[in-house]
Amino acid sequence: MSNIVLHKNANIRTADLSILNALHEVNMLPDKIAMFNSFKELGLENYVKVQAAVLLLVRKGSVQVELDLKTYNLEAGSLFIVFPEQVLKAKKASADFDPICIACSKNMIEELIIRFDDNTRLILKSRENPLTQLDPLPFEQLNESFEFLKKKFEMMNNNSCKLQVLKNHLIGLLYECIGIGKEPVATDVVKSRGQVLFSQFIDLVVENHREQHSVKFYADELGITPKYLSAVAEEQTGKNAKRWIDEHIALDAKVLLRSSSRDIQKVSKILNFPDVSFFGKFFKRLVGVSPKAYRKTTD
Repeated sequence: MSNIVLHKNANIRTADLSILNALHEVNMLPDKIAMFNSFKELGLENYVKVQAAVLLLVRKGSVQVELDLKTYNLEAGSLFIVFPEQVLKAKKASADFDPICIACSKNMIEELIIRFDDNTRLILKSRENPLTQLDPLPFEQLNESFEFLKKKFEMMNNNSCKLQVLKNHLIGLLYECIGIGKEPVATDVVKSRGQVLFSQFIDLVVENHREQHSVKFYADELGITPKYLSAVAEEQTGKNAKRWIDEHIALDAKVLLRSSSRDIQKVSKILNFPDVSFFGKFFKRLVGVSPKAYRKTTD
């Protein structure tokens, strides 16, 4: 599968929408949107860093997955959301597992999220709680919306405005998915400067956390002071900027330790620590055990 490449400095494959070319049945606008009902052929039994956003609705059966090293059991009626740069692995599925999935490229999901009134809260909510178990009525309603979008996909091959039509229906579906939660979605709200800054900060951390560990780097990139950046992060999420940086680094370290045969010293170097001792102390402070002990738990 030549369309999957090694992630920089790690034995973690990255996968964008082109991975779906391996499927026998898929509706796709290349580099934009895709819909599919199976992922058996995608090689997700190994860790993959997803370069797309995915909405997955389980209609029948069950599957166990890991997302950012947390295990989730998806059963009939489960809605599961994956964002770009998250690490995914499908561990086991029942013989009758029947999902319906929508995937959007990184560029497409960024374009769509901009249309939401409070994209920071949306991203945080979905990243912290990617799994929602639906009651029968909301499940049936959402399944109908997924099927409607699939029919539009199949019926509009000769329509020159197909992408625009699908994008607008997808916006509605995203709102429907978010509205299922107990927290209402705000409308007609102008994003605050703090929300915008925090979203930009997280994007920078995802991109640069291996090389840059200091709050000052990210503050300088955003043109603000470290103190102000930490205050913004604290206000938006309850965690300061340094904690967000450290947690991204710790997650990356856990993925490398779990999926790579590299020794701990090499992992330390990949993550730009001055030496393996410093890395060990950092890892134990964030994770609670040493890198060596953590790796043993994953054998």
